[in-house]
Amino acid sequence: MKILVTEKNEIIRNLILHILSKEGYELKLASNGKEAFTFLSEEKFDIIITNIHLQYYSGFELVTFIKSKEHLKDTKIVILSDNFTPENILRLYKMGIDDMIEKPFTPMEMICRLGKLSELITKEKNIGKFTS
Repeated sequence: MKILVTEKNEIIRNLILHILSKEGYELKLASNGKEAFTFLSEEKFDIIITNIHLQYYSGFELVTFIKSKEHLKDTKIVILSDNFTPENILRLYKMGIDDMIEKPFTPMEMICRLGKLSELITKEKNIGKFTS
């Protein structure tokens, strides 16, 4: 599974890299919205993990971009934040995100949530083989 992690905090970015690379995920790291847009324009990812509050472009703008691009339509989106408001939660789910992880998180929480999304992606790909 190929994952793009967009997180402004270098320590958290490196923590996610450490946790998920040990689980066998292929990761690309972006520190701001501009870097994320560059990666998303060049490559396809299975999962995007992004903070809401980013420099240059927000997590909301990234979600809108991902949902508008045909080559990214099957990409699963996970939002990271340390300050989820009820309004943001509702807005993000209406935009089509797949999960949210509140900071601080444990390594096990990250592994479990990404594991469930990975299983879903695998099932969707297998179903696609039979319906195509």
